[in-house]
Amino acid sequence: MSPLASLPNPLFANGRSVLARFGYRHLDDHERREDWPDMWALLRGDFALPAGQAVPGYREMDDRRQAAARDYMTRRLLADRNLEICERLHVEIFTKGVSADAVERYAVARDAYEDSVEAFGAARDTVAALLVRARVA
Repeated sequence: MSPLASLPNPLFANGRSVLARFGYRHLDDHERREDWPDMWALLRGDFALPAGQAVPGYREMDDRRQAAARDYMTRRLLADRNLEICERLHVEIFTKGVSADAVERYAVARDAYEDSVEAFGAARDTVAALLVRARVA
């Protein structure tokens, strides 16, 4: 279980366990994560290439594709972080009570999370296009 407080809403806790299959793990504020080849190994299944073409490993990609993959993974890490912020604020609403300020903080955090998920999706599209071009070229 994450060091985050227990949540009254099991959707958050269940969501973390699903994300963990794709490399999610709680990071403290001072921690960084740059194990790009390991993260890529978990996330490369998100990409489909034409039959008979495998998605390359991180080290098999050229610099341009590695940079796009790092951007994709960095955006995923940001989305993970934003999800944790939403969780903390959600717990705060349940533990300290509903207030306009608490709900507003949660709404702002939720918007940031949704924006980060959209950016993650856009980065995925960029990587996908580069991987297809790599196979065509």
